[in-house]
Amino acid sequence: MKLREIRGDEKLPLGIGCLDNLLDGGFDRGVINQVYGQGGTGKTNVAMQLAVSATLSGEKVIYIDTEGFSENRFMQIGGGRKEISDNVNLYRVSDFSDQEVAVIKAERMIEKDARIRVLILDSFTALLRLERDEKNRSVSMQRQLSIINRLCNEFGTTVLIANQIYYDPDLQDIVPYGGYFLDHYSKTILKIEKMPAGTRRMTVVKHRSMMEGKYADFYIVDTGLSCSPP
Repeated sequence: MKLREIRGDEKLPLGIGCLDNLLDGGFDRGVINQVYGQGGTGKTNVAMQLAVSATLSGEKVIYIDTEGFSENRFMQIGGGRKEISDNVNLYRVSDFSDQEVAVIKAERMIEKDARIRVLILDSFTALLRLERDEKNRSVSMQRQLSIINRLCNEFGTTVLIANQIYYDPDLQDIVPYGGYFLDHYSKTILKIEKMPAGTRRMTVVKHRSMMEGKYADFYIVDTGLSCSPP
């Protein structure tokens, strides 16, 4: 396979004005984008919104789910359009080994079908935390990230990883799970937080071309995400 030429400014928009403005047009293509936050902050809604946006632009999506994918919620965000779900390949996985198999299957599918341009893992680390064999956990994570990174580099795949968090007593702060390797491979890292009055806030933690600390507020509504309160 030849290396695909990806323009540095090529983006995949969410279709949500305030968030696309924050990201200068949307999520970067050809890299791993990571979103993290506490439970209920909206990570899965962002992942589903991106999947819907991609399919509306004529692309196919692979969605690897560890959280319990809600078809009803996905159809709400997609406006009930059947053609959207037809272009999303959903893999439900139950342990970290199964997740690695799903990543390998995704690799083979992307190699064969040029329309598959988006890979979503929601969430990447939920099952990692349940893996008791520390050596196997580390090796499998590195293998998966290596495969995913190759898909970005060779096929221009847009990757979104939803990530869980933990409290780091040394930093005295909430940080994303996964350590150095996940941080290294993720070229964009975004934090999502709950704010007062039902507001969510997305903050840039790491990015190749924009200032850290930029943020935008948004809301979770019946139809997905919104820049205005319901």
